[in-house]
Amino acid sequence: MQFPELAIPLQRLNIRPFGENKHEVWDIWRKKWIQLSPEEWVRQQFLHWLVAEHNYPAGRILVEKEVPGLARKRRFDALVLSKSGSVFMILEFKAPEVELSNEVFLQIAHYNSQISAHYLAVSNGLQTCIAQIKPESNEIVFLTNIPSEL
Repeated sequence: MQFPELAIPLQRLNIRPFGENKHEVWDIWRKKWIQLSPEEWVRQQFLHWLVAEHNYPAGRILVEKEVPGLARKRRFDALVLSKSGSVFMILEFKAPEVELSNEVFLQIAHYNSQISAHYLAVSNGLQTCIAQIKPESNEIVFLTNIPSEL
């Protein structure tokens, strides 16, 4: 696999060859080797970047868990818990070649209808869109920076 350049600083990951022209990455959150697809590349780089550059505690990041309360079983890509244990941010990742469309944002908003995160983030590694949900008005405010008040 050719590892694509991203718009975020690339982080050092534990990667090993797997089969013919494939690789696996050690996922510190799931504590197992995961096949390294383009979407997984973005997820791992982005989450490691949040920890290394934005001081997000790795222990408060959950990866690939079932979204409770939905009629069809769905899994969020990642979420970050606040110090109090509430859901600070839910994240959805796509491969670099996938455009961040309204559909992608609607997917994460649908998950958030059951989770009630303060922030929503979608990224393909080249573009990142972050929105803050104002609970008092249910207003959505788009941000230009990664939120830091964990």
